[in-house]
Amino acid sequence: MVPSPLPSPPAKTFALALVVGVLSLGLASCDSSDPLDVQDPNRLTPESFWQSAEDAKKGVMAAYGPLTTIQGWGRMMGAILTIHRGDIVDVNPQPNVYDTGTFTVGPSLPRLEEGWSELFAIVARSNQVLANVPDIEMEQDLKDRYIGEAHFLRGLAYFYLVNMWRNVPLYTSAITNPDDVNIAQADPAEVWSLIKSDFTSAQSLLPETVPDAEKGRATWGAATAMLGKAHLYTEEWSAAATEFRKVIDSGRYGLTDDYQDNFSRDHLNNEESVFELQYESTPNGNWGRSGTENPQRGQAWEPDIAPPGFTSQQSVTINDWVFELFMEDETTSGETDPRAFATLLWDYNNAKVYQTTFDAAFSGEAQNEVYARKYLNFERQSALVPGSWAWSNNNYRMIRFADVLLMYAEAKNEADGPTSEAYSALNRVRRRANMPDLQSGLSQGQLRTEIREERVRELAIEGHRHLDLLRWGIMADRFINNPDLRENAGMNFERNKNEILPIPQNDIDSNPKLEQNPGY
Repeated sequence: MVPSPLPSPPAKTFALALVVGVLSLGLASCDSSDPLDVQDPNRLTPESFWQSAEDAKKGVMAAYGPLTTIQGWGRMMGAILTIHRGDIVDVNPQPNVYDTGTFTVGPSLPRLEEGWSELFAIVARSNQVLANVPDIEMEQDLKDRYIGEAHFLRGLAYFYLVNMWRNVPLYTSAITNPDDVNIAQADPAEVWSLIKSDFTSAQSLLPETVPDAEKGRATWGAATAMLGKAHLYTEEWSAAATEFRKVIDSGRYGLTDDYQDNFSRDHLNNEESVFELQYESTPNGNWGRSGTENPQRGQAWEPDIAPPGFTSQQSVTINDWVFELFMEDETTSGETDPRAFATLLWDYNNAKVYQTTFDAAFSGEAQNEVYARKYLNFERQSALVPGSWAWSNNNYRMIRFADVLLMYAEAKNEADGPTSEAYSALNRVRRRANMPDLQSGLSQGQLRTEIREERVRELAIEGHRHLDLLRWGIMADRFINNPDLRENAGMNFERNKNEILPIPQNDIDSNPKLEQNPGY
């Protein structure tokens, strides 16, 4: 339901103990003279809670909470509502689980409502911070930081809401009355305006770095990258390039020597990480959303992309065009692009699947398939052994510096054509993989194609592809003209419908002002 006011601690080093109900709406309190209507003195309300710098910190931490739950990027936003909707993976049918990826999703799918609700929980809690923290007497620099984090988180939540659902209600203030929840959907242009405003505010208020104990909290670099991304998605090319250039010129980020380090538990929060979700191994946690007691906060989407036989789920395969794209070019020393081995699993010499050789893992036609490799934890025996869904604490790198470089190259090419700056940024990414520089003299369209293909080689299976297809305006054509992209499940894509997700039925039923998205 929208919105959710209950707090829940974020994961890992910046997790803080929160009192359940700290951010409650306080609607149960009243001034009735009824002697039986006695207010519980131990219940925290907005009036009694937002008093100190520590309260402000707890409020901000609650706003981070939904990012890493099972319903957030722990699983639903991590794979089912993102990776599965792109053209890189071919999803096997699994009713009530993988329907978004087979384009058979309906408004009543629980997976849909879970992701939606966690995003709106971030919005609600961020609005609480923005409404209350400015009035708390505390150190100004700390106050500015907390306000900046709330702006960043609200902007981040709405970035995904407007891209994935398009027509969403816009909450810009804290809810103080039940009637305030029932508002109509806003024009997407209004939502984009708020997103850019939020990231601009965050950019001006957030620190450039944070202590090691607070890794995972938003910084100036994360806000600047997301501001550039918002401009990129709305085709404000020059503005996007300007913001990405700030991140590049800051000198605070670089590319790791080893590409695989970005997907390993042994190299968390490295130099390439601009914004990284801090997963926590919680195999015995509650399968619930933020606000419930001890929710699971591990990387629980591994079973949704792991190869068949190594997961309890129906799994996915990789479409042939992705493998062929990796095989098109060789490194400067005549070898296969090393990113292929970090991204894909296929029958190459000495290939392993977790602790099993590829040949032993598969037989028959299955040996000819290509499977996902990125983010799998090969110290395990399978996606669920040892541990369970939330065993893995391999962080999700939501914004990598390589992505910033590629978005900068794209923005510069769209704004000014194939400039040296666009080539330089693109080639910097390729050189890390020991791939040769692109030849000069390409047209704008040719360089556009190269940049888009490089995004696949560099960023495949990281949750960006479906949004790329959507913002480039090619999602419907891509699927309708290529039914083999959903060979596992058949092609169900409908133009002007499946580009975006349906509004959850629970919210349609509870808010009479909401209208269902077209086609659902």
